[in-house]
Amino acid sequence: MQIELVPTLIDMYRETFEGEVRPGWCWIVSGPARDSVLGSLDQLTVQQAYAVAGPERKSIAAHTAHLKYTLELTLKRLQGENPPTDWPGSFHVDEASGANWEKLRMGVKEAYLAVLAYFEQQRQTPIQDWQPIHVAGLTAMIGHNAYHLGAIRQLMLDAQPKTP
Repeated sequence: MQIELVPTLIDMYRETFEGEVRPGWCWIVSGPARDSVLGSLDQLTVQQAYAVAGPERKSIAAHTAHLKYTLELTLKRLQGENPPTDWPGSFHVDEASGANWEKLRMGVKEAYLAVLAYFEQQRQTPIQDWQPIHVAGLTAMIGHNAYHLGAIRQLMLDAQPKTP
């Protein structure tokens, strides 16, 4: 099996947000778009998204806000900026409402697509010609996105009604 490293890494980044990118090549999700970040968020009501499962736990909306923040920060860093960070603040969400949930969902999608567009420009560039920090950024984003996808999916399971 021939695997091209850069396209595969970009597709793994895409998989966390979109689901299966190339038929039969799933590394992170089980395949369907509904199991990805964007597909999972699309299944949720406002109440489910903003529900807090317990002490010291974040809501799905908070994980979504954090993903949006990190994607926006990543794009700035890929473009050569180095802005200060506010990691605790990155989980902040506005009041639970349909409009705020829609804005947050669209915001994370736009941030994801902006980072994807940056990496897509590099798809045919051999990895040895990439700036090392960009390779590290792409691989870190894959793991980071997968972690938060797992947290979101677990919170979705926790929110389902329990049957005896």
